[in-house]
Amino acid sequence: MRFVLVSTHVDQTTGYAKVAYNLLRQVSSVSPKVKTFHFGFQRHPDRKNVRKLPDGIVGYDAASNEDPKEEGFGFNKIAEYVEMVRPDVVMIYNDPLIICKFIEAMKYDKTTSSFKLWLYVDQVYQGIAQPLVDTMNKQADRIYCFTQSWADTYAAYSPDSKMPSVIEHGIDAAEFTCMSRDQRLALRRNLKIPADAVVFLNANRNSQRKRLDTMIMGFVKLLSTTKKPVYLMVATAMNPQHGAFYDIQRIYVTELKRAGLSPEAFASRLMIVDTAPPNTLLDTQMNEIYNLTDIGVNTSDGEGFGLCQLEHLYTGAPQLVTDVGSYRSFLNDDVAVFVPPSGLQYFAGSMPLGFSAPVFDPDVIAAKMDEMVETLDARKVAIRSFPFKSWTKICDGWLEDLHTAVPSA
Repeated sequence: MRFVLVSTHVDQTTGYAKVAYNLLRQVSSVSPKVKTFHFGFQRHPDRKNVRKLPDGIVGYDAASNEDPKEEGFGFNKIAEYVEMVRPDVVMIYNDPLIICKFIEAMKYDKTTSSFKLWLYVDQVYQGIAQPLVDTMNKQADRIYCFTQSWADTYAAYSPDSKMPSVIEHGIDAAEFTCMSRDQRLALRRNLKIPADAVVFLNANRNSQRKRLDTMIMGFVKLLSTTKKPVYLMVATAMNPQHGAFYDIQRIYVTELKRAGLSPEAFASRLMIVDTAPPNTLLDTQMNEIYNLTDIGVNTSDGEGFGLCQLEHLYTGAPQLVTDVGSYRSFLNDDVAVFVPPSGLQYFAGSMPLGFSAPVFDPDVIAAKMDEMVETLDARKVAIRSFPFKSWTKICDGWLEDLHTAVPSA
């Protein structure tokens, strides 16, 4: 059997790249029964070899082969690539808009195609544009979602929707570890972070959806009310030329002034790790950041899964997250604090990936941050018995689907 995964290139620092790498690593375990090809798009522009393809996987760099150059997805190469590889199954992994662009670029027609089309769909908001849903339902033989909650959401879009299967995200235990107290303190000393500091970490992309602004607003409100030595580290891109949406430092200074706090006195409480190119955070470096911080925080108004939260939790840090659908699929109240929504906002009609998003109040975020600080020790204890899942376990059903997709496989 010949299988093609169309996804972000593994030589990238995004969550998409991590997930693609682990899917490929699992499918490589069934070689040579399944011969796997990877159409990898949007490779890191500096070709840093952040990750290498697992043994036995035949890779293709879509960004470097684009002709003419576009956005690095390789839409103008996918049709000839599939014709060259002659696969039995093609699986596209991305959001509904990108998935449908690939379906169109391949000129795919389920009724006449020589291969089956599978989709691994990243949803972040309720209310995907119906034409995208209709295209996916019409053309796909199988659809997978990140969590059961997203599978339920997808199935409700149309009476023609089949209940998708679920491929969650897992932990790469070879990359992420829970370091000793001495190791953690040494990391803090290197960065001049006080040993008794309570450090929040946000390691999300700097996009509008991640709502780093409401996180900063909530953190400043916490600073104005607590006597605890609380700090916030943000590991994200800061260069607007590389996609940074929020001016984090400017928001922080503005909010301090609004709260009547001295920007100079509280300057050290916000620490920024700039991940914009040419900077690159490898998993080993990310593991150190996870371990020198105490609490993960994500104030996104929509989230597909939350891989940073799962990885950080694995290193021993409880998580403070907005109460969006994905998180309760893998977090519970013992190890996480959930920020309830305070309202709802609607997107412009041209937004294809969602109709609405919850709104989160900075005052509530601040209160939940304070709650997390006060209950930190108990939540750290609860993490010790938390049932983490391996990629091997998560992918069992998917690999079985591959085995049965083609009779000879």
